[in-house]
Amino acid sequence: MMNDTLTCVAEYEDVFKSRLEAIEWLYYVSGSDEEITLRQNREALKRLRIKPRLLRDVSRCDLTTSLLGQPVDFPIGIAPTAFHAVAHPDAEVATAKAAEKMRTCMILSTHANKSMEEVNEHAKTGLKWLNVYLFRNRTVTLDMVRRAENSQYKGLVFTIDNPTLGNLTRVYKDKESVLFATKVTDKHGYGHCAKYVKGYDMVPTEEDVLPADFNKRDQSATWEYVDWLRSQTNLPIIVKGVLTAEDATLAVNHGANAVIVSNHGGRALDSVPASIEALPEIARAIGNKVEVYFDGGIRNGIDVFKALALGARAVFVGRPILYGLAHSGEEGAKNILEILKTELHRTMAFTGCSSLSDIKPSLVVHESHYAKL
Repeated sequence: MMNDTLTCVAEYEDVFKSRLEAIEWLYYVSGSDEEITLRQNREALKRLRIKPRLLRDVSRCDLTTSLLGQPVDFPIGIAPTAFHAVAHPDAEVATAKAAEKMRTCMILSTHANKSMEEVNEHAKTGLKWLNVYLFRNRTVTLDMVRRAENSQYKGLVFTIDNPTLGNLTRVYKDKESVLFATKVTDKHGYGHCAKYVKGYDMVPTEEDVLPADFNKRDQSATWEYVDWLRSQTNLPIIVKGVLTAEDATLAVNHGANAVIVSNHGGRALDSVPASIEALPEIARAIGNKVEVYFDGGIRNGIDVFKALALGARAVFVGRPILYGLAHSGEEGAKNILEILKTELHRTMAFTGCSSLSDIKPSLVVHESHYAKL
């Protein structure tokens, strides 16, 4: 049931800020360096204008679709974000149960506080994908893949846009802030990564101040790594972090079943394009070959509509789900999804779209289209 008092994502964000400690809040809302890309993810979406078509039959609007052959009730999924226990003690279990009840997809982070097995135990029928990084130790990568296969995950999301950690300037300004992630995992657990800290003798050293470093990213990785992954599993591979048509094409050529247009929520390299700015050229380049997804800056159903119009089959949201978790756990996360779904439905009705296939590129233009006025 929809929350009676909170009616939009922004209101949940206010609650999120009030309930977390200052450093916890900063960790999630910050971007890298000057946070240009972080801001532009929102601003670029705001610069787009919708051209509604009227007097069309929208008495029924169908939001159902499928992701790599798996049915979902609407084209809004949950992006991978770390450490859900900071927002709510039920952590990723609550998130997965919310996605399951709403019949949509959840991407579980590598750096979850609950293991992939525990999440699956509590949300067995939900559509779940696992996020995996290109680890230097491929034994870790392969073991994660095998565990995902054994735990009913239906896709593997490989993030390729962070060979090193982003420079979260506001977060890493003092030693206590730098050690934030270590404190979180010490308090709430390493999730499925606990096995590797113990079993692969990779306990963080003083130089490796973040637990994310216990199995460092492979900075020598090339597209050969994706070839290797493709040879190791029959699960669909979704490549996340693509911002150019060239890399999107390479992803397809190396066996990806889908790509996620993403700039890591503005937390990797600063000054790269907003995700929505990169989406159209990527959709044109590969949209007739594989499914194209989107994340970055989504805060309402109007944003979702814009991304769908510009070529995304579905969008994924990260921070808003954490806002919901901090408010009321599973119910809060579910409310966020309900709000976004309702807002998308309303936007479709206003624009004359009775199905997702009616959402065409012609319905969304850049604000400069009207500059001559």
